[in-house]
Amino acid sequence: MPFKLSPITTKTALSVNKKGGLALNPYQGCVFACEFCSAIKMNYFTGRTIEKWDKTGWGGWVDYKTNLIDLLKKEHKKIGKSKVYFGNATDIYMPIEKELALIPPILEYFLENPPLELEVQTRGAAKDIVRDIPLLQELAKITKVRISYSIHTDRDDVKKIFEPKAPSLKSRRDGLKLYYEAGLKTRISCMPLLPLDPENYAKMYGSYVSEYVWVAPMYHQHLTYDLFKNNFPDWLEPRFLTKRMEEIKSAFAEIGIKAFIRS
Repeated sequence: MPFKLSPITTKTALSVNKKGGLALNPYQGCVFACEFCSAIKMNYFTGRTIEKWDKTGWGGWVDYKTNLIDLLKKEHKKIGKSKVYFGNATDIYMPIEKELALIPPILEYFLENPPLELEVQTRGAAKDIVRDIPLLQELAKITKVRISYSIHTDRDDVKKIFEPKAPSLKSRRDGLKLYYEAGLKTRISCMPLLPLDPENYAKMYGSYVSEYVWVAPMYHQHLTYDLFKNNFPDWLEPRFLTKRMEEIKSAFAEIGIKAFIRS
């Protein structure tokens, strides 16, 4: 679907992340427009809506930051002391990144000024993430690099309801495989957890996880309550949800991978 793409400048490149590190987001907005995304608040913070959680127009606009390298040079003292979360409030591998190519210059800058750790967060398709793997491999030689891949289900019918515009599950599995086979540290972010079959989920993706899996229930349930109620009501029940998370943990344990659960 068409969306409005706008260049912007920003005052800072790096913001403090709630996990204690720094966040770097070359884009505002996201065309994937997942129903559960907490970044939907950017609609409000950019003045596009008057209500904080209003989904109106979400996925129909993307702002890209044109002055990030200059800002990183000014903020370079922060970088070497911190973990940087790359793409925690947008997806850095939306298809438009192929045209704009914002990410390579940032990775090249990090090669000269490495953070303590870089965590790339994405649900991008294999064809969109593959370009930067050589740069990430070079960076991994001098600092810790982790890929946190967002994959929330093994079911295409579930994906169609909760993240219809996001890359296919197969393309994400293929992307995870590319990172894994390139020798990069990989983990799965199953946060938030969507309806899935625990054993099949572990079978589909576990072969390409070199570290671990994070699993957590829906953060902002009000965003997706009706979708669950109308399609998967069992997944709203705390006991049912807890049981499924434990089953995921067990399924990954059987193939030698740790799964951590956030309640």
